[in-house]
Amino acid sequence: MMKRKIVLSLIACLLAAACLAGCSSDSEAASSLAASSAASSEGSSVSEAAAVEASAGEKSGFDLDGVFETLKESNPISNPFEIAAMNIEFDFMLAPEDVAAYKGVRSNDNGDAGLVLVIQPAEGKAETICEALETYKQDQVAFYGNYAEFAQAQANVENAVIVGRDEVVVMMIASNEATADLSAAVNDALGL
Repeated sequence: MMKRKIVLSLIACLLAAACLAGCSSDSEAASSLAASSAASSEGSSVSEAAAVEASAGEKSGFDLDGVFETLKESNPISNPFEIAAMNIEFDFMLAPEDVAAYKGVRSNDNGDAGLVLVIQPAEGKAETICEALETYKQDQVAFYGNYAEFAQAQANVENAVIVGRDEVVVMMIASNEATADLSAAVNDALGL
């Protein structure tokens, strides 16, 4: 009986302390929230860091944003949606530690496979990334092959351009509205 009273008293004290802790000032709560958010984001995925570090290419002399914008002009993507860290990891099957930085968009329209993706690979990972993108390409060809109405998208994916060098890997799939020669556009953008 005495032990039960002690345990109940301790629980009451803990609840009171928790209530008082909840009454802290807004700035303390905000800094606590920011600290916990930072801690959780560090453990969540390295690929998120890659998305934030898109400017890392500028430090190495490679203009990731410039190449991306040039390529996007040559291949206008209908209803574009930005490729996120989650897409890099789960759609393209790229290991987060293999990608130093990236920038990309793809079409969000059914039947349009349009894509512009520029990746700055981690050191020595360009070939690995090219292989993963080739696998993605084959998967997309198979997907669009299931739908007769998406024949144009399937043809566009079959003709995708994947180019890799030590400092950059590019994948482009023509949108249904594209008129430019994507191979030439990639070569021009990369100075090949």
